[in-house]
Amino acid sequence: MSAQHAGFRNFHIYAFLPFIQLAQESMIQMGPIVFWPASKMQEFLPEESIPLLTEYLKKVGQVKAHSCVKNDQFIDTVMLDPKQMMCVSISNEIPEDVHEFILIDAMYLLYFACSFRNLYYNHHIHSFNSFRKLVPASMDFINNKGNWESLHIKEVDREEIICLTLIDPEICKGLGRALETMYLPSNVDDPEFSQAYKRIVRAIRYLIDRFFLRFVNLFQNKGLHLTEELYEPENVIFLSSSFETLFNIEESQETAADFKNKLRPLLHLKYSRPVEIFWKWVDEFYLLKRKIMRGETFLDPMFRLNPNFEVSQVLLGIKLFVYSIYYYLFKYQLLQSTHVDPYTPPDFKWIHPEEILLFFWTEKSVLEKVSLFVKENEQGPLTDEALSEMNLLTTLFVSLYDRYYLSSHMKAGEGLILFLPTPVAELNGEGQYILQKIREFNMKDPQCQFLKYVHPYFLSALEDRLLEKRIATR
Repeated sequence: MSAQHAGFRNFHIYAFLPFIQLAQESMIQMGPIVFWPASKMQEFLPEESIPLLTEYLKKVGQVKAHSCVKNDQFIDTVMLDPKQMMCVSISNEIPEDVHEFILIDAMYLLYFACSFRNLYYNHHIHSFNSFRKLVPASMDFINNKGNWESLHIKEVDREEIICLTLIDPEICKGLGRALETMYLPSNVDDPEFSQAYKRIVRAIRYLIDRFFLRFVNLFQNKGLHLTEELYEPENVIFLSSSFETLFNIEESQETAADFKNKLRPLLHLKYSRPVEIFWKWVDEFYLLKRKIMRGETFLDPMFRLNPNFEVSQVLLGIKLFVYSIYYYLFKYQLLQSTHVDPYTPPDFKWIHPEEILLFFWTEKSVLEKVSLFVKENEQGPLTDEALSEMNLLTTLFVSLYDRYYLSSHMKAGEGLILFLPTPVAELNGEGQYILQKIREFNMKDPQCQFLKYVHPYFLSALEDRLLEKRIATR
């Protein structure tokens, strides 16, 4: 075994995934689980195991289909390349009787780790089916040729090869620590952590179990229009289950109130207008759930109580859920924030809170609050809390302008987000005041503390917005 991967001598191969490829033949570790490419078995396995495993992969990697001539005969179709197969090894410390349990949890977490960014931004998601297809690969199984000499992968079971190109090692490390705590609880003094990690994993599993089961029109929606609205009832039920599991909320008459009280602190919502919109989203979400449970169908899937947005209830819920997962990983010391600030929500490498908060603020209310900070600064230096909040709000305005105003008819996915700009006449008063005063501050003292907390693109974004420019000049 190479010196590079000598640390994995205490791991043993347990399964491989024939339809998952690791880009550039890399490896991924999640604590007691290691995912690695079959093409590099010499770096992860004892030398004496390699010939037999190579023979095994070649044998079962030959995909076969029933012959059209004789049903009891098979024809070769595709030979899978070891570079396109991913092996899974488990730490020797994990008890044998829970190997399957940790393997399945790890597969869910791997899928989440490579798809959460696309989830958050509503981009294309790889099919979960390729992650669900496993082949045994323990040496106990492989050493007995009688177990597998007649085995092959059936053509009807073949999936598209999914190549994992960009996975955040930080979240893999955090999720790996969660797995280690769950399956080696003797290593942890505080049982609260173990229970919290179990809720995080279970919440992720609930989400994945629903959101990646979709009907497919093989003719690319010609003649059939399988929109996301068709899945809205199940999506709401499973998403609510994910939230309630993560937040440890019991089903009762107070479920919605409990949900509000546990989610709101994560977002640091404190001002009346965004809190009001957030309350309404939660109320509508749980009203939708109750209607679905009563059997009502063809419900309106859009949230419209923020005058600047029409956004899918479920899409907004997914964004909140992904951020909540990140927050809980941060809360239980499995992930670091990019900055430590007690006054604003934690920000992460891939997931930024302003990209959710903008759905609860309006353009007008953001400028009104920034204007208030400007006026307070003229009376004297702002507190650290006010400066932090102003930085968040100016960042939020820039995000809103860049992501939505410059493409106000942009619809993420199938019409899941529609931005409705505020008439510029309603923004001009506060906006012009802010521009004038910040320019004055800059003239008097370019290095003043106030200006350090204004997002560097805020002034140009505000100026362009008031001029109703549709093409970014920055």
